[in-house]
Amino acid sequence: MSSSSEDSCVNTMGIRGFQEKYEFGRKIIIYTSKSKSNPGRPFYRCPTLQNRDHLFKWVEETVFEEVQDAFPKVECFETDICKSKVEFESMKTVIEELMEEVRKTKNELKRLNLLMKVCFGSLGLIIMIMMNCVFLFMFGKKKLDFGSLGLNLSSF
Repeated sequence: MSSSSEDSCVNTMGIRGFQEKYEFGRKIIIYTSKSKSNPGRPFYRCPTLQNRDHLFKWVEETVFEEVQDAFPKVECFETDICKSKVEFESMKTVIEELMEEVRKTKNELKRLNLLMKVCFGSLGLIIMIMMNCVFLFMFGKKKLDFGSLGLNLSSF
């Protein structure tokens, strides 16, 4: 198939890609060429007039232009996807670091909780020892009469 024929001169009117409507507001219709040089080749044109001053375009040229025009968009999407992947990996690293920090904080909290229990237990033991010392100091030199304190030690 040739890219042009004597029946039709290509006039794209500066329009790239497929147009649904022409400047007159009418829908553009796809036709099939019946010429000897382009038999069965699809094209579209302005349905209003069929002279050389109105839109005429081969469909495959339109598709090619659509693909060409889509390449920058696809490259932009590819760039955005690459940036998103880098951000995702960075966020994954941050999440892993935060999870490690949480694990360390939990272990530290357990350690401090155990230390607190030991300290309170030690404090209680120290208080008991001090009370015992005070008790012995106050009553240590004389014989203790537990009966006067209200304690019956005969059952022991």
